[in-house]
Amino acid sequence: MSRTFPEPLEFPTGEYDELLDRMAALSLAGKGWVNIRPVIERENEPEPPGPLSIFGGAAHQVPTITWMPGKRGADGTARPTTVGLQQSTGPRVVRRLRDLGLPLPDGWKVTQDHPRRGVVAKVPADDPDRVALDWLIRAATVVCAVPTTGRWSASVHRGA
Repeated sequence: MSRTFPEPLEFPTGEYDELLDRMAALSLAGKGWVNIRPVIERENEPEPPGPLSIFGGAAHQVPTITWMPGKRGADGTARPTTVGLQQSTGPRVVRRLRDLGLPLPDGWKVTQDHPRRGVVAKVPADDPDRVALDWLIRAATVVCAVPTTGRWSASVHRGA
């Protein structure tokens, strides 16, 4: 089995075309995933969590977005896309985002909203990836505990 390495990609907020092209290729292949994090200036980087952080505390002050295409069924139909937002702002982040004017897009189904593991949702297979990416970037900006630069770092994992 050969090991694949992620492809790095950096982009500013709103300029998603190159990343969307890579996401479309993953969707077509029905495998792989993308992780995205805001770029943080060195002086704003949070301290790494201490050894006791496993018992609580803000372990993910800089959020991580995960996007994974839905697998194709035997009949060729696409399954829902899975998205995630790992964050440390506490419980019920979906409700707080809604209250801040950033509700989940129509048709999304939350499967997890945990204070330490984050939010996981299923996105209908026919929803445009641009809509999902835009919502995830805006949500990650809101929950980030430190100032961001407006740039994002993605790692595209093609899968084996």
